[in-house]
Amino acid sequence: MNFLTNIWTARILVIIGFLAGWNSLGATFAHVGSDAFLLTDQAPIVQTHSWHHFLRELGAQFGAMAAILVILFAAPQYRTPITWWVMVILMVGFYAPFWIGVPFDPAYGAPNMSAEINHLSMAVPALIGAFLARRHFVGSKPTVERGAVEAHEA
Repeated sequence: MNFLTNIWTARILVIIGFLAGWNSLGATFAHVGSDAFLLTDQAPIVQTHSWHHFLRELGAQFGAMAAILVILFAAPQYRTPITWWVMVILMVGFYAPFWIGVPFDPAYGAPNMSAEINHLSMAVPALIGAFLARRHFVGSKPTVERGAVEAHEA
């Protein structure tokens, strides 16, 4: 049972989820420059705008992954309920786009079963890791001393 409560189990699961995403990130990056991902010929000024969105997505994904890892590997005094919630919100923002549009139009989902499995292999371990890490963030008291302003407000 100690295996499930160890912070390293949570960290490893999140890293496994991120590593599983390399296929998806690679596929996304491969869209840039591909004529198959040009927008309509009737709007030549924005034909390559979809490539901009792929690059923007890559930047957002790397930023979210970096922030999540900073939170997970932070020293114990920085593990608070707020930092845990920030991590979970970042993960929801990272993984929800895989499925959020599907109820409205199935075309918003993964293009094939292989991509769907890849999305699940990214999200499931990372989210399990986040919830296993929760006990290390919630109910713990930061050990950082309060400054004069915080002591006065308390």
